Amino acid sequence: MFVKDAMTPNPLTVQPTNSVRTVLKVMRDTGFEALPVTEDGQLVGIVTAWDLLMALAGDEGSPEAARETKVGDIMTRDVVSVNPGDIIEEAACLMRRHDVSALPVLDESQRLVGIVTESDIYGVLVDMLGLREPGTRITLRVPDRVGILADITQIIKQCGVSIASLATFEPREQGRGNVVVRVKTREGRQIVDKLMEAGHRVTHVSLVWEDAVVD
Repeated sequence: MFVKDAMTPNPLTVQPTNSVRTVLKVMRDTGFEALPVTEDGQLVGIVTAWDLLMALAGDEGSPEAARETKVGDIMTRDVVSVNPGDIIEEAACLMRRHDVSALPVLDESQRLVGIVTESDIYGVLVDMLGLREPGTRITLRVPDRVGILADITQIIKQCGVSIASLATFEPREQGRGNVVVRVKTREGRQIVDKLMEAGHRVTHVSLVWEDAVVD
């Protein structure tokens, strides 16, 4: 999945001359917690709900005076951004590395075309892990060897069940790792038994029922 598939296109923007009061109202009315700041059509910064709260909390004078602070005085100017064609994993890594909750999306002409947020990343995670339908989640502790995933998926295939998602996690102990596979059945006992018969170590099994499915 690419950034363009997860971003909000044509995002709402504010101006550097807008007041904290104005932007607070915009965020309250729209539910957005981060807004790109543009001037003459160019991205010049980004302002978040946290920035606004810090501006209000850090002012020792009148609260009313703090609300008239200009966005240009509190926004982040050194903006981390991504392109629509970047893979979504890169956007997630940038958010974590720079400790930000949103990234403006700029096209090849540096024109603002979207914004991708933590919420968008969560949505992608839900899709990639197959959480939008009920099934069985199986966790295995596996050795780091060539063909281990092929062995696991072949056993599931022999059981006549489709895989909703499969993820691997970097091992904390050298030579071993975790594999989490979600299969499209509520009756996962046969699969678990077959995996264990083949020598695989199943460490956890859980069900996702209809009332737990993400909309």
